[in-house]
Amino acid sequence: MVKTQMAVSRLTNLVFALINADRHGGRMLTPAWIREHVDGYQGLGDDAFLTKLRRDIATLGRAGVPLTSSPSGDGVTTYRLLSDEYDLPEVTFTPEEAAVLGLAGEMGRSSELGAFARSGWTKLAASGVSRDLSQAPVFTNVNDLHRLPPELLKDTLAIIRAGYRMSFDYLATPTSAPARRVMDPWGLVPLHDRLYLVGHDIDRDEPRCFRIRRIRDVRALRAPATHTEAPESLQTIVEKSLRVGRRRVDAVLHIPEGTALELAAAGTRRADGLVELVDVDRDWLARTAAGFAPDVVVHEPTDVRADIIALLRGVAR
Repeated sequence: MVKTQMAVSRLTNLVFALINADRHGGRMLTPAWIREHVDGYQGLGDDAFLTKLRRDIATLGRAGVPLTSSPSGDGVTTYRLLSDEYDLPEVTFTPEEAAVLGLAGEMGRSSELGAFARSGWTKLAASGVSRDLSQAPVFTNVNDLHRLPPELLKDTLAIIRAGYRMSFDYLATPTSAPARRVMDPWGLVPLHDRLYLVGHDIDRDEPRCFRIRRIRDVRALRAPATHTEAPESLQTIVEKSLRVGRRRVDAVLHIPEGTALELAAAGTRRADGLVELVDVDRDWLARTAAGFAPDVVVHEPTDVRADIIALLRGVAR
C-alpha cells in the first residue's frame, strides 16, 4: 500500500513537472533535471534511477499521457509533454457532488486538514495554476466544522449513507431546552460558514434544515427512511428556510476591483464604480464585509456599517 502511494505521488509529481515545462517554453526535460527537481527520484543509484524513470514514462504513456522523447546533443534521452493532445474535457458536477466538494472545501480550512490542503496547492501550482492571496479576508470566521465533534459528523454521514431514519435533540438557541426531532435525512449543506442537516421532518411532514452545531445525541432508528427524494436542491431548501424571519436588505458597497470576489459576485458594479446588492441577507452582508475590511466599505445601509464596526471592535479586543 505504501509503495503504491509513493508511486502515485512520484508519477503525479512527474506529470506536473512536464506540464510546467510545457507552459514555460516547451523545453525538453533531461533525466538529470528530473532527478534533481522531481520528488521521488532522489536517493537512487544511477542505474536504479534510469530504470525507474523509464518505467514511469512507460506507465504514463499507457495511462494516456502524451509524451515525446528525443536524444539531446550528448545522446541523453529527453522528454516533453505533447500539450496539444493533452486537453482535458470540461468537468461538471451534479448538485450532490457539488455539495460534497463544498463541504470538503470548508473542512480544508480546519487546522487538521490545513497542512494537507496547502501541500495539495503546492502541486497544483506546479501545473501553472495561480491564485491571488490578497483575496483572503482580514480575519476568518470560525465556522461550524472547527467546533463540530468529529463523532457527530461521522454518525450523521453514516446514517445518511445507510438510508435510515434518524432522531436527534435540537436546541433552537444555545440556552433553550432540547427538543427531540425525527427526520429522514438527505444530506449536509455548507452555507456562509455554517453547516446544515437537511431532510424531511417526520413530525411536521415537510422539508426542514437544522444547523448541525445545535444537534445532539444523533441516533439511527430501525425504520428505513421513506422520504428519500428531496423536492428541490438541498441548497435551495436551506436558502428558503433561512429567509424566514431574516432581514433582507439592499446595499451599496465600495469594492476595489479584484478584491472581495464573494461580495462582488453577489451584486452589480455601477458606472460610478460602486457595487449594488439587492435583497441579500443582512447578517451575511455584515459578517462578510467585515472580513474584507478596510478594503470594502459599506455606504448603505448605515445601520449595517454600525454592525461592521462593532464586529471589528469585538475582534480587536
